[in-house]
Amino acid sequence: MVDQAGQTRRKSELDTIDQATLTPLVRHARSSATIEIIDWSYSQVHGGAGDVGGGLSGIYRFVGRGFDQGEIISWSLILKISGSSTANDDPSSPRYWKREILAYQSGRLDDLPGGLAAPRCFDIVERSDREAWLWLEDLSDEIGARWPLEHYGLVARHLGQFNGAYLHSYPLPSDPWLSRGWLRALVYRAEHGIVQLRNSLDHPLLRRLYPDKQADRTFALWAERETFLDALDRLPQTFCHRDAFRRNLFARRRADGREQTVAVDWTYAGIGAIGEDINPLVNASLYFSEVEPAEAKALDDIVFNGYLTGLEDAGWQGDPRLVRFGFTAASALCFDIGYQLGDGLPMILDENRHPWMEHAFGQPIEQLMDLLAGHGRFSLDLADEAKVLLGSLDKLKQ
Repeated sequence: MVDQAGQTRRKSELDTIDQATLTPLVRHARSSATIEIIDWSYSQVHGGAGDVGGGLSGIYRFVGRGFDQGEIISWSLILKISGSSTANDDPSSPRYWKREILAYQSGRLDDLPGGLAAPRCFDIVERSDREAWLWLEDLSDEIGARWPLEHYGLVARHLGQFNGAYLHSYPLPSDPWLSRGWLRALVYRAEHGIVQLRNSLDHPLLRRLYPDKQADRTFALWAERETFLDALDRLPQTFCHRDAFRRNLFARRRADGREQTVAVDWTYAGIGAIGEDINPLVNASLYFSEVEPAEAKALDDIVFNGYLTGLEDAGWQGDPRLVRFGFTAASALCFDIGYQLGDGLPMILDENRHPWMEHAFGQPIEQLMDLLAGHGRFSLDLADEAKVLLGSLDKLKQ
């Protein structure tokens, strides 16, 4: 979270953006070389989980009017500020601050296979060796804020087409900025959290978060982490978005009438196992209450089947049990270990962070613990399923 001084500095910088800066961006966005800008304003956009790390990032929407060939037109742009206050220059880091910038500069996001797309990027301004400004296409969702459950199946199909292309017909990317070992690094960031959990189980919030034997199941999963991670490394590997959940996805229709999913926030993009990319589509969408907890199993079924269809569309014909293991193992490790213990537990134990959590999740802290406890049971059940699949993994057709 950015402090008050940082917010003041940021506002001062944004207020200096002028007509000369905006005009070429608006002309690019609207595909017109004759637009003259009349006025504009900006506001901060809040989405995803927010700035958990307390870095320098922020997203702003610029809207305004212009005059073009005798008509008044409306326009909008997204400014995404990516930065780091620390010397996080390791491209292998799960949260390498420059990854999305390099992804756009590489051109790799310009024409993705299948039904997945990235927003158009109109300009990248590197303001220092620790900060860059990305001017991006502003998106609106064709369906609206709440998707019907069936649409998650279509999005999963688009992700399957995207992942499947790099398993069947496209060469696997080798760019140095791609994340590798992302899940392993995320899991091991939770090592201190495991110790904290063992020592804090009498905390009233943790008693709600880990009812019954749920903490014991989490410790058992931690003990098997290397077995699961090594098995995931043996699965077919593909190009992954890694953060494709409801708040980062937009439904739209292409000019030819076909439905498309536009994925924003490519900060975690990299190489991962088949099935990993639908982990956030199911789990983070449940985590942030984009889908009701009672629909978790239905969401799982719809997403998994849609993803398999997308893989088949792309020409991949391997054993579906490989995909199922990739999804179940990654889900359990990512959410029950990586996010809940690596990110969540320190905030739960720090009362000063509770207002941020309540804002991000839209729940009072006690109710949030009950909600996350339910999700914990769901992800630990997926871990049990992954363990059953693990026994036959090496015998399956890849």
